[in-house]
Amino acid sequence: MKKTTALWTLSLLISFCCAAAAAEPANRSGLPVPLNPMTRLEAAPQAAAGGQASGPQWKSRDEYDAYAAMAKETDADKQLSLAQAFIQKFPTSDFISGAYTVEMTVYAKENKTDDAVGAARKVLGADPNNLDALAFVSYVFPFTYKDTDPDKDAKLSKADSDAHHGLDVLSKLQKPANVSQQDYTTYVTAKRALFNSTIGFVALQKKDYANAINSLKAAATDNPTDYYTVYRLAIAELSSTPPDNDDGIWYYARAIALGKAKNDPNVGQWDTYLKQKYVAYHGTDTGFQDLETQAATQPNPPDGFKIAAKPEAPKQTGNQVIDAFNTMTYPLTLGGSTAQTAWDSLKGQAYGSGGTVASVEKGTDAGTYLVRIAILDTTKSEDKYDVELKDSTQPNVKNLQKGDLLTFKGNLDSYVASPSLILTLVGEVTSDLPDKPQPNKPPARHSTTHASPSTGR
Repeated sequence: MKKTTALWTLSLLISFCCAAAAAEPANRSGLPVPLNPMTRLEAAPQAAAGGQASGPQWKSRDEYDAYAAMAKETDADKQLSLAQAFIQKFPTSDFISGAYTVEMTVYAKENKTDDAVGAARKVLGADPNNLDALAFVSYVFPFTYKDTDPDKDAKLSKADSDAHHGLDVLSKLQKPANVSQQDYTTYVTAKRALFNSTIGFVALQKKDYANAINSLKAAATDNPTDYYTVYRLAIAELSSTPPDNDDGIWYYARAIALGKAKNDPNVGQWDTYLKQKYVAYHGTDTGFQDLETQAATQPNPPDGFKIAAKPEAPKQTGNQVIDAFNTMTYPLTLGGSTAQTAWDSLKGQAYGSGGTVASVEKGTDAGTYLVRIAILDTTKSEDKYDVELKDSTQPNVKNLQKGDLLTFKGNLDSYVASPSLILTLVGEVTSDLPDKPQPNKPPARHSTTHASPSTGR
């Protein structure tokens, strides 16, 4: 009889699966082993004493002794040699899957991933319901899969089948009497997380984002510290249509926090990407550090968690003056590092345009006038202004009145972004100025609804 029971495997290898739950993905250049070498094989079942056998049976005392020697050996290399000798001498043993399992665990511990997977396949050939072998091939797959493989579709299908089969076997498992409820629950939860994570990975490769999210969320619920699962969940959220930027960015930040705690070398590039993604969506890095700090302390976003999307960029109007002004000032409305970077490139630069006088007032310095100019149609309609021109060379600017058209030039000196954006320039009016106020018009000296701009940031 070649097929051992999943129940027997569970009672022997409970510690093996607990290690899988706590395993860290770490540096995949040398795949770390989420499995402990079997340490309980000395508990090999005894042959049935008379009557019809109902389970796996020893065919001879020699077979049993060879198996027991293999199980008791603590040196990995020696245990591997004993396992291979057992396989060669007793190829039809009902317990040969245990010898293949030794091969799998020793190869895995030595980072001989291909050999370990090959041994796992031999385990499954002898015992198709072996949860430990199913778990190992499922665990390894996302880190060995390459989307450039010519048979990638077949590999994805096989991995999905293995993981679903693992869930099916797990669902039918019963707790052995000699295993505590806590250990049993830990075992089941760890295996379930692993299988769901692989199913989610396969769905992600197939761009089936809805099913990827479902499976990866289930895996992350069972094992919230598996940051590669959380990372894949973030990718699925961000890749779905439409993307869920709130959950996606949160889980990405969560994966980074978990990865940093394990010194994963991939975290640096993850962090760089996330910050770029956050700024692209939010418009600035304001709040990014707080997000990372919060995500490090809890596995899921709090209820109502939202990341404010950046304001929509102004649409092109076809008016060159308005479109140029909007293009220049839009980054300044976003705040944070985005606005600062934009202003660093603008401050002191020359700028000239045209607009409508909103008001003219004396400046605080002698001989200085503040000409407030509306450029945008919305600004004009709201009796506000977009530009404050500090002019100290043209006394006749005092004769300008509200509603007059003009052109101007100057150097960008400062700006305010709230409640609406205002640029301050030091320069002059370049259109003709009246020698005196126009008759039948009151002097345009009143203040508008804007306060005077503060010093630029």
